[in-house]
Amino acid sequence: MKSRPSFTLLASSGLLSAALAAAMFPACERYEPPPTPAIAGLEGGLLFDSKAPLFIDFGQPIDLATLNLKVAFLDTDLEGNLPDEDENPDTELRVLLAHDPIDGDRGGSAVLEGDGSRLRFDLQSALPVGPKLVLLVEPGIKGTGGRTRINRTKIPFSYAVRCTAGTRATNLQSGVYFVLLDVDQPLGTQIQLYGAIEVDESSGAFAGTFTNADRNPDQSRCLPERQCSGPDACRRLPSVDCVVPSLKAGKPDEYPDWVPNETPPVGYSFQVEGCAVDDATGAGVVTAPARMVVQQPPVTIEGLSMTAFFGPGAGGAIGATGSLVADSVFLGTNRIGAGKGSMTAVRIPDAEVPPNVPRPKRPTPDAGAGGAGDAGR
Repeated sequence: MKSRPSFTLLASSGLLSAALAAAMFPACERYEPPPTPAIAGLEGGLLFDSKAPLFIDFGQPIDLATLNLKVAFLDTDLEGNLPDEDENPDTELRVLLAHDPIDGDRGGSAVLEGDGSRLRFDLQSALPVGPKLVLLVEPGIKGTGGRTRINRTKIPFSYAVRCTAGTRATNLQSGVYFVLLDVDQPLGTQIQLYGAIEVDESSGAFAGTFTNADRNPDQSRCLPERQCSGPDACRRLPSVDCVVPSLKAGKPDEYPDWVPNETPPVGYSFQVEGCAVDDATGAGVVTAPARMVVQQPPVTIEGLSMTAFFGPGAGGAIGATGSLVADSVFLGTNRIGAGKGSMTAVRIPDAEVPPNVPRPKRPTPDAGAGGAGDAGR
């Protein structure tokens, strides 16, 4: 049975997430003197650079051989228990980083700095922006003064985006876009997505929900010109034909041939945050590193970020072109390299947007306020 210890490109939701997490884990953990873990640089439960090393202060030098540490998603049940604290043997922590005296490091590398009272965890991939996370330090950590910490420590936190103060984004239209990610590395492929975005014009704060798109399985769409059968899908753009469902889209304007699919194992959605800045005729967008997870085939992309320009294209339709990078691409549990490619997109007229496209929460005006280290520079 699992142990049950006595008790853990959205900027706008990050503050709420921190408040909810604090409410979920009230001050029922009794005070323990050092070594006491604390995340350096937290502002109201938030960090703002998900690529930077994670620093953890302990208040006194520690023995690294006694440190068992994890960073995981803050998944809890109705009672506030983490997956390794509930009664269900089938639930597990979704661990992003770990340091274990026996198993070593996961997701990066950990080293003590200075007098041994601060741990620096260098990240292999950027941590996700938006989701609630938790730092876990297991009992048994020893300070060099001879004291051993007896309670599990849980510190909820999350990463958020801060846009440059005074930024405006009146040229970027909120709405649903059809997005093509043409990946060059580590493997040549194309990812088709429905991207629903919301922009706060007064701050430039950008929030998006990107959802997998599949070719429309309705074969009758090609009638009367063509009769599709077997595994083929009907493609009407740029010309009517029966094609294999995996055929790449030629350009974003072919969105009528695609339908959103967020249902696993093939479907998925992921959240993106970022900042948008007005240009002469459009807006530039930079997204913070995001995490994309596909169950089938088992692919995980860590630290996915995009830089793009949105503006009017041929015929006046709002489109986008840009580049994408990813820190790490995993096939199953095997890292096959970093990611690199390009993106194109077009805004879908509201009347043509499928009704089941997932939408993000709209960022609030003060979500984009910030200073040094801002994402919108």
